[in-house]
Amino acid sequence: MKLKKLSFRNFKSYSNVLTEIQFDNRSSLNLIVGENGTGKTSIAECATYLLYGKLDNFTASDIPNRINKAFYGRIELDCDGHIVIIERGLNPSMFRVEIDGQVVDTAGKNNVQTMLEENYFKIPYSVFHNILVLEVGEVKSLLSMNVADKRNIIDKICGFTLYNTYNKFVKDDMKNLGDRMNSNMGSIRSVNTSLNQYDRQIEEIKENEISQEELDDLEQKVIEAKKLKQENDGLAKKIITAREQIKGVKIQKIGEYNNLKDKIVEIDKKIRLIESGRCPTCGSSLETEEFRKEKEELIEQKKEYALQMKQIKELVDKSQSKLTVLDTKEQEIRKSGNDIRLLDLQSDLKYKQTLKEKNTVSIENLKEGLISQLDEMNREKEELEKEKRLLDYMTNLTGEGKDSVKRYISNTYIPIINSLIEEMLNYMNLNYSITFDGNFDASIKQNGMNVKYCTLSKGEKRRVDFATVIAFIKFLKIQFAELNLLFLDEIFSNVDINGVNDMIDILKDLSEDMNLNIYLIHHARLEGIVFDNVLHTTKKDGFSHIEYI
Repeated sequence: MKLKKLSFRNFKSYSNVLTEIQFDNRSSLNLIVGENGTGKTSIAECATYLLYGKLDNFTASDIPNRINKAFYGRIELDCDGHIVIIERGLNPSMFRVEIDGQVVDTAGKNNVQTMLEENYFKIPYSVFHNILVLEVGEVKSLLSMNVADKRNIIDKICGFTLYNTYNKFVKDDMKNLGDRMNSNMGSIRSVNTSLNQYDRQIEEIKENEISQEELDDLEQKVIEAKKLKQENDGLAKKIITAREQIKGVKIQKIGEYNNLKDKIVEIDKKIRLIESGRCPTCGSSLETEEFRKEKEELIEQKKEYALQMKQIKELVDKSQSKLTVLDTKEQEIRKSGNDIRLLDLQSDLKYKQTLKEKNTVSIENLKEGLISQLDEMNREKEELEKEKRLLDYMTNLTGEGKDSVKRYISNTYIPIINSLIEEMLNYMNLNYSITFDGNFDASIKQNGMNVKYCTLSKGEKRRVDFATVIAFIKFLKIQFAELNLLFLDEIFSNVDINGVNDMIDILKDLSEDMNLNIYLIHHARLEGIVFDNVLHTTKKDGFSHIEYI
């Protein structure tokens, strides 16, 4: 698809004034310049949103301008000779599609969006979003980035996202199949266990004739066990009640003890005050007969409190002893094993009653029913195993293994990418070779010797990074030949003026050779004479504006 014209207003920081950008049918090299936050990257984001109706990490409420709270946009494109016009709006909501002058019914919005992507765009959102705005930092770091980040970028560049989705579906199906197989095996084990039990029952019925006297004796043992359990349960309940009562008294007495203790502390304070001989507030003498008698009374009161505390402590200690005895008794009851014995007796009685009531004929009939179920379960097991073999094959096909489609495609793409890199390095007269292997691990060599990326100087890194970037751009253009638009974000960061001029010359040739409208996003002015268009983004009164220079 070729983008022809983009119009929008109130997109993110842009104002209510309609902004229009025309994309040439021919190649062009353009510069978008402006300070950070003035809306340079928003141009590409707006085109993406108009085409696909979504943006990564943005909800619909994040799209309209925060002040005007409304958004309208229109994009015109040529898709294999079909003129497609898409209009979208938020607050109020709008989705209008026109193809070759005919308006499409958008009542089923999802169906229309799918139709556009499959029949006209022919580029998945995840791929387009990463092609339209190529963040150079992501591509150049392929020479040194960690495995997870590198795999994420390669999947998007090579269009592996679809296979990743298929692989996820296959894994989900495999998990579901595993649950079904476990359920099937569990059912088979259960039926086999029942069949074995029936066989034992038949054998026991044949070998052991259970008498009524035996059943009566077992029933009496069950009655006695129940009676003993009731007695133990009643005793345990009494123990719990008594323990709670003792605990309540103990807590009360401890409170009384602490209260008396606090009173003795207060008495000691008063005695020390009298013994000091003088009032600390008014300075009057405390060495009088009245205070002497008060001191004696306090001492006597302290003795009385101490005696009461001693008596309370004895009560608390006795209650603790009683609690210990009760706990021990309760543990003995719990450990008596009467509950288990009762359950064993009841189970044995029920089993023997069942044996006596049943005869071998009825059990054989039950066996026949289970055998029929088992045959059905075994047939289901065979079908599940066939399904597993198919999912194992699909897992290998959509995964990362050597026999996967992704590896096959990678092995096809890698020679092309390596050839494009070699071509670019030679064009730039760089004495390096850079090759990627089947895992997209980069190997850098100079004069036949291996070189680590981290050992390169800043200037060397900039040059090999740029060569790699251009090679990947050419590779992307080969995959999506109709795409005529590319944004390169901050490609000149930390590059000297001579390096910038050389890179601009290469990009100029690239735009002409590949019929691309390349927009360089940069934060500072560059020499405008080499650019076909220079778009200056600024912010005024909180709104972004675009001015052609």
